[in-house]
Amino acid sequence: MYARIDSTQVNKKGQEFVRVDFYLEKGEPLYDGYRVRMPARELTEKELSSLTSKDGAISKADYEAYVDKHIGWEMKDTPFNCHMFAHPATLEDLDDAVQARIKLLKANCAENEQTGWEFKPARQLCPLTVCSAKYSAGLKEILPGTELMEA
Repeated sequence: MYARIDSTQVNKKGQEFVRVDFYLEKGEPLYDGYRVRMPARELTEKELSSLTSKDGAISKADYEAYVDKHIGWEMKDTPFNCHMFAHPATLEDLDDAVQARIKLLKANCAENEQTGWEFKPARQLCPLTVCSAKYSAGLKEILPGTELMEA
């Protein structure tokens, strides 16, 4: 299991949060349900407009035929869970919180595997994480796209 920083956000009270998306790896429970077929690249505005009918809808059959012919498909991992962490002082602090969450997610995935292919988070995973204040400065910035691997 690994995590990737998606973005940072500020709520109405001015508190900063870091959105982290969690991904499963091959061989982990529920992995196949979060690996999906997607176009090899995003369609351009021009391509989308050529597929859009007068009523603003895009036919699924037309879309798939266009991708088959012009772009091609690939299998991509999609996030199975995302979590908003209180903005930590450093990347190391965020990593500590992410590692703790990965342990909970792994246990929950193993349990969920017994009942179906879809991840259903346990109640204990819902509250926002409050990061510890053990770091006051760090060497790495918290940037979207940063991957945090399982320890």
